Parts: sequence; structure tokens; C-alpha cells
Amino acid sequence: MAGQPHAAPPEIIPLDRVAVEPVGGKAAHLAQLARLGLRVPEGFVVVGAAPGHLPHALDEYSGRLGGAVAVRSSAREEDSAEASFAGQFETVLGVRGAPAIRDAVERCLASAAGARAEAYRSEMHAQSARMAVLVQRMVDAVAAGVVFTADPLSGQRDRIVVNAVAGLGEALVGGYRTPD
Repeated sequence: MAGQPHAAPPEIIPLDRVAVEPVGGKAAHLAQLARLGLRVPEGFVVVGAAPGHLPHALDEYSGRLGGAVAVRSSAREEDSAEASFAGQFETVLGVRGAPAIRDAVERCLASAAGARAEAYRSEMHAQSARMAVLVQRMVDAVAAGVVFTADPLSGQRDRIVVNAVAGLGEALVGGYRTPD
């Protein structure tokens, strides 16, 4: 429409070039860990995309990773002090090949407007935020876990709680397994 600003085209940012904005906390924190010298699987972030409107270079970047990848949300509204959104957005693991990665990114983006996320957003009185999507090389995990920087039961900030399970973390965050 005439007179309205045009949205920036969707783009891809390699994980090793990520700054804080506009990739969301998950991608920003992984990039920060990599800059600190920790081993973070190679990947990239899809920014400014929407279902049906993906970056043209997605297939090229997907091909560079090779092998299986994980496709995960990295919305700015996730993991804030007010709401966690854990399990609200789609995650697709073990994705192989550019067409399947494209489909997984679409699913992840669409989940931001899904009934589960909208219900949680309403309950938490959270604003909707644009979702970035993180695509990373899969790691054959021996164990996986979640670190809470405050006790999730008491809210105490003088302790860190680690929940872990053998294998992939999907069973943990999905509530299918009891953590150690």
C-alpha cells in the first residue's frame, strides 16, 4: 500500500556474526558462548521471516551445514523475567536436506501464532514478538539439560538448578522424562 513503510526482507545471519538484536535470546546467548571460546555447533539465524516469506539464501546456508540439523525458535519474548515460553514454540530435530529445513523453519515460524503460544501469551499478558529461527548442526548428545539461574520452585536467586537427562533434551523440556 502506498505510504506504508516496507518491512525489511528476511535475512540470514551466521551464528558467528550474531549481535544481540534482532535474533532473540537463545541465538544471542549461543553466539556469546561461542565468542567466549566454548564449542557451539555451527549454525545460522533466520531473521525477519514469516510463514511463506523465507530468505532466498536459506537453501544455500542449509547446504553449508550438511548432515542433520536442529531448527528452533529464538523469539525475543522467550526466556524473559516475566515468561519462559518453554515448549510453546515448535522445535524440529534431526532435519536433513534443504527442502526439509525450509519446511521446519516454516513450522517453527507458524508456531508463534499457534493456539498453544497464543493461550500462554494471553495468560502471561505478554506481547507478541517477531520470531527468529535458529538452525544448527545437530549434536549426538550423551546428555542434555536445562540450567535455571534461579530455583524454579522457590524463586531463590542464590542457587542454580540443573535438570538433565540422558540423550536429547527434547524428552526433558517436553515433560516426558523425569530429570536427574
